[in-house]
Amino acid sequence: MATRVYKYGLIPIGYPAQAAIDELFRANNLWNTLVALHRESRENWDDARRTASILYSEKMDELEQKEQVIGEAFDALRQVRMEEGTRDESNPKLKLQRGVINKLKKEQGEIFAELKPLRKDADTKIDKKALNDEYREKCKQAVSVKKCGIYRRTADQIYANFRTARDKAFKDNATMRFHPFDGTGYFQFRCTRKGSSTDGISVDDFMEARFTEHMRCTVTSVDDSKKKPRIRINAVLTGGATKASKVFHKFDWIYHRPLPPDCQIQNGKILRTRSGDKFKYDLVLTVKVSDVATIKPHKLNGTIGIDIGFRKVANTVLIATVMSDDATKPPLEVKAPNKMVSALEHVINLQSELDDAAADLGKVITPLLKDNPLPKDHQKYRMWRSIANRPANVTLSFEKAYKLSIWLKHEPDVFPKEITEKVHTWWRSCSRKYREIHNRRRKQLTHRKHFYRETAAELVNQQKLIVLEKIDLNRFAETKDKDTKLSPKARAQRFLGAVSEFRDAIKNAADRDGVPYIEVDPAYTSKTCSECGFLNKSLKSEKEWTCTSCGVVHDRDVNAANNLQNMGKQYIKHLKKESLEVIE
Repeated sequence: MATRVYKYGLIPIGYPAQAAIDELFRANNLWNTLVALHRESRENWDDARRTASILYSEKMDELEQKEQVIGEAFDALRQVRMEEGTRDESNPKLKLQRGVINKLKKEQGEIFAELKPLRKDADTKIDKKALNDEYREKCKQAVSVKKCGIYRRTADQIYANFRTARDKAFKDNATMRFHPFDGTGYFQFRCTRKGSSTDGISVDDFMEARFTEHMRCTVTSVDDSKKKPRIRINAVLTGGATKASKVFHKFDWIYHRPLPPDCQIQNGKILRTRSGDKFKYDLVLTVKVSDVATIKPHKLNGTIGIDIGFRKVANTVLIATVMSDDATKPPLEVKAPNKMVSALEHVINLQSELDDAAADLGKVITPLLKDNPLPKDHQKYRMWRSIANRPANVTLSFEKAYKLSIWLKHEPDVFPKEITEKVHTWWRSCSRKYREIHNRRRKQLTHRKHFYRETAAELVNQQKLIVLEKIDLNRFAETKDKDTKLSPKARAQRFLGAVSEFRDAIKNAADRDGVPYIEVDPAYTSKTCSECGFLNKSLKSEKEWTCTSCGVVHDRDVNAANNLQNMGKQYIKHLKKESLEVIE
């Protein structure tokens, strides 16, 4: 049996019950309680070690002092970044401060090395079992239904996720962090037949609610005007330990992909995630299905070279150039649909308007924040103090302005009334535009995903070896507030094109249909003549160039795709020498 995960959209009928939101709030509190217990346990361990070994205690004091100095150095680095208005590490001031941090970290590493044997020696002198038993007992009590007040399956899943995060924190020497409640979360449930000790029910049992957990669904008539069938769900969201606290909430389940008729549904969850300034719901089901038959490998009957990149052409963006070894087929240029590009460019323009509005807000409230200093000892005020202390050449970002508006909605009395009113007025003027941006972006990104999948399916259907170039995704990755070597136009095209999404669509389609593909080093594929092999080292950013050796005029993208598919031919020849006919 193989395990699969099916995800479906849920449309809430009416507003969510407050008891359900309260359940998510209690679930968030459970995570924070577990983090607090973890930190307390680490402190108890450290105290026991310090008591058992004076040398360990002295070295830990030295380490804590060094960590404090490193923290101050990072604060100084952030201040220099704001003053210089850049994150480019080649900046002399940034480079100097980074050198200070690297020196301090090296010294910190030396202290760690000296501390390691002292910690091992201290561990032999303390009662580790008693410390662990105390920690486990506190966690057990925290996860109990009577203590946390949430449904048991959800509590168990939170505890499991916490243990995974804790193990990773130990491995990476990281700190477990508290999660502020933002309205998101999940309701976990298990599918079990009444009287059975094992998990798993059939699709029919699930549809007819013949299981013991807090999720129910009933099949309704399908609206013919809808392309995707909908099933109405009654979800019983347990709000505590008693039956009286149960809350029924209704959803329309968008049943866009049928479950395998012979599968066993093990468990599931209802997810509540943020989408813009609203929330969306999803149903995630974990099922066991029969082992899928192994896909028969395809014979190699040709090659396809795909040069992936992006550049603006006419009113759209060129994503990739495809060349087949079939001489009758012309080069295929994969271009983003014009309508999608224009819509996304409109989104970019709207976002610029919001950024300008946030900058104007910053000019108004910054002096007011300076006149009304916030407490220094509270962690949540950190970002707002950074707004007040911004240099004159650094503008307020839209993201910070948005978070400030949300925060003041829940805590309106923190700032003077004048500041709160100005922030609320700003958000009222921007909220409609923000929702438009989010809705347009979501729609067009979905459109782009489908377009890439359809294009990938057409390429894979040719049943040929697909040769892709290895691309540096870090170079193309969209990052906020980070300087890159790409020009502003290239950064905009990067967002429009999403080359990584197209590459992944090809790989997924190839894996699904059993079509072989390889990735090769793209070095000099554009500069090497595909006819004679001459390397044009002087080629820069020209779209077309003429080979000085054979005189052939090349389009750089078509030439690169030709070179890639030629590499595929060489790969096939190598396999034939090894007496191999297929690639699995």
